[in-house]
Amino acid sequence: MSDPFVVVQEDVVSAFEQAKTLYASWKGLNNKKRSPQEENEYQFVTDELYSTLTSISNDLEDLQETVDVARDAPADYGLSAAQIGERHNFIAGKRKTIEDMRHFLAQPDAKTSQPAKAPFAGAPHHHHHTDARGSHRPHAGEFEGHQEQHQILMQQQDEQFDAMLDTVRNLHGIAGTMNTELDDQAILLDEVGTLVDRMQTKLTSARRKVDKFLRESNGRSICIILAMFAAILVLLMLIIFT
Repeated sequence: MSDPFVVVQEDVVSAFEQAKTLYASWKGLNNKKRSPQEENEYQFVTDELYSTLTSISNDLEDLQETVDVARDAPADYGLSAAQIGERHNFIAGKRKTIEDMRHFLAQPDAKTSQPAKAPFAGAPHHHHHTDARGSHRPHAGEFEGHQEQHQILMQQQDEQFDAMLDTVRNLHGIAGTMNTELDDQAILLDEVGTLVDRMQTKLTSARRKVDKFLRESNGRSICIILAMFAAILVLLMLIIFT
């Protein structure tokens, strides 16, 4: 049986690779004067990056729950204390990277300031974080704004998909009605064909009866004529010899 932590860990690593690509695109667009088309791309990449980071955070929460469960009795899960520590460090490191990412994304003057070093680089990061009630609160608000925009976009896409689904359902209903009508017409054609076959059989039978009657009538006529002829001969012979 596969280890659930390893399965989710692989998903997190894959998602971080995607986030790395998105961050590179975001960084390139963030540090230049953007055209209207590039501005749309910038907004899309920003939303996707925020969404990816949120998804990774949720996966890390799931991983943390598995670590918390196994920490009290690691032997019951076939783990050592060192492995529990490695898993904890993995979660903590990824959470720190996400925090740094969100900090870079929330910078209001990131477009004109000197580009910040990507948190995916190998060197460790040393950031002095202020109190949660201090400067981080506007960053959270901006993140929520991006999340709201992303939710609106997803809702619009869902509405479009629902409209397309309704159209497909209507077409399916029309096709079903046409199929039913074609089936009914096929049944009618089969019935007409059956009636034609029956009429053809009756006509053939009647024709045979007529032919038989004519043949029998012709035979009777010849017999009558022969009988009359014989009777006439007999009468003539009687007249002649009497």
